[in-house]
Amino acid sequence: MEHNTKYKLLGFERSDVIKANIMVLATGKYIKIGLPDLESSEITNDLNRDEIKALYRRMYGNENTVTSYELGDRHERSWYAYLIISIAMTVIYILCTISGVKPIHIPLVNFVVPPAIFFYPLTFIFVDILNEFFGLRMARRTILISFVANVLFVAGLWATSLLPGLAEWELNESYSAFVTSIVAVLFASSCAYLVSENINSLLLCKIKELTNSRYLFIRVITSTVIASAIDSVIFCTLAFYNVLSIETIKTMIMSQFIIKLAYAIIGVGPIYATRELFRRYINAENKKECV
Repeated sequence: MEHNTKYKLLGFERSDVIKANIMVLATGKYIKIGLPDLESSEITNDLNRDEIKALYRRMYGNENTVTSYELGDRHERSWYAYLIISIAMTVIYILCTISGVKPIHIPLVNFVVPPAIFFYPLTFIFVDILNEFFGLRMARRTILISFVANVLFVAGLWATSLLPGLAEWELNESYSAFVTSIVAVLFASSCAYLVSENINSLLLCKIKELTNSRYLFIRVITSTVIASAIDSVIFCTLAFYNVLSIETIKTMIMSQFIIKLAYAIIGVGPIYATRELFRRYINAENKKECV
């Protein structure tokens, strides 16, 4: 299927590194972009098949290049890293769905939050890492995988709540009420998760293009802050509307946003460390395979 509705690959030029010349069809202007940055950007989704092949031929010509756009091109270590991050995202998302049922009060700072708030911001860090090393498409696949896994998990719980329980078991009503609450939280968290995580991924990609892959801390903090604000508003409003007072919901939104903001700032360090570790980990395998 041919694309080229927004961009066209004109060729390559070598300076210190090989860069691609891309024409923006709407304006006729030209941009120069490094091959790894081009491969992980949305521009690649608009290129036609011949242009994609040309891009990969250039990238594969360098034995130290780590490619990440097509599933079949992944090295074993890269797949392990992607698998671990995807599983971690899924586990955290399911944990947050369950623990999101219970609002708690932290008197020291007067915060009203669900326990999930202390786990959920980690998903933004994982999405940042996925975008940095695997690109927007792979990050979106992980978001979708974890979303589907969570829906299936809650659907299974809901099905078990419909089964007749023993009359002598005291927790029949409590179990059914708990599962019903989880289903309500699932709807709220799913809306918040799909919207905020995709906005986070998109902003990361756009800022990465605008800054030419520099200033990682800027794109991580900016994307996470915006996505966190949107996520907090959507989740708290949908999950607790008509359950808690408007004032309490407002307090929850602010409390969640402040905690997520702290995670965004603290998370920059681990992302920098992970980027360096990841490059050494993957490149070590690439060199081994090329020997």
